[in-house]
Amino acid sequence: MVERIDELLVGIRPQREWGILVVVYLFLGGAGAGLYAVSLYMDRTFEAILGLVTVAVGTVFLLFDLGRPERFWRAFMRPGTSWISRGTFFIALLLAAGTLQVAPSIPGLEFLPWGKGTMFGWILKASAGLLAVMVMTYTGFVLSPSPAIPFWNSPLVPAIFLGYSLLAGVDLFLLLERALGPGVGNLMVLERFQGHLTLVCLALVVLHVGVMSVRTVAARETVRMLTRSHYAVLFFVGVILAGLVAPLILTGTLLLDRNAEVAVHSLILAGVMRLSGDYLFRYLMVRTGCYDSII
Repeated sequence: MVERIDELLVGIRPQREWGILVVVYLFLGGAGAGLYAVSLYMDRTFEAILGLVTVAVGTVFLLFDLGRPERFWRAFMRPGTSWISRGTFFIALLLAAGTLQVAPSIPGLEFLPWGKGTMFGWILKASAGLLAVMVMTYTGFVLSPSPAIPFWNSPLVPAIFLGYSLLAGVDLFLLLERALGPGVGNLMVLERFQGHLTLVCLALVVLHVGVMSVRTVAARETVRMLTRSHYAVLFFVGVILAGLVAPLILTGTLLLDRNAEVAVHSLILAGVMRLSGDYLFRYLMVRTGCYDSII
């Protein structure tokens, strides 16, 4: 009880500047960039286009969160000091490079001179892939340099955002492949990678929460909110159990046996659960981030 009174006295409070529109952007931007990156690896044009569209739609949500969308150009003004400004460049360059990269694969545009097999086409593909990784990661760097919110102020945060974004991209790709019919080649490699990446995300989230539980008062308050407040159900059931552990149980045989097969409906259910857990994780990161005391 004394500790709780002390926390109230020093002015610990959750941040409220970032709301649900930012959460939606964080999810769509990361998942879209992940889907585009996976589609490049699997050489799939439709999924790559859908990934770019998802990033663009997420960016629209971010613009509406500004309150004055017509002033979006100001976000480009401080790339030397602001990760938000750098991220704006990453998004714009990804949409531009990605559009150019997929263009020769669209019927009617095969004449473009940077198609498959050309040097410029290879450079464009590598550049777009790198930009996709930057978009997946930069939101973590937006949060992690924030000393005012200690729960965000960790080098683990960019790694978690990258892991979750790539995992969402793999899930979306596999769900689309199953929805559209016969896939390309053997998807077993992606399905196994999906399982390993789920384990990595689970380890990173648990490690981050564990580290923050012994950090500053504000960081401990965020951990308390995640584990002992009304957010605890979303965290333990939504993020940990349904979002990571249950999918591992449903598809775990893929990690144990290279020749194992899992029912398609189990794979689909696991993908949907992981995507839901990804969204909830980003929601909780934003909603429970607490400002440290200014005293």
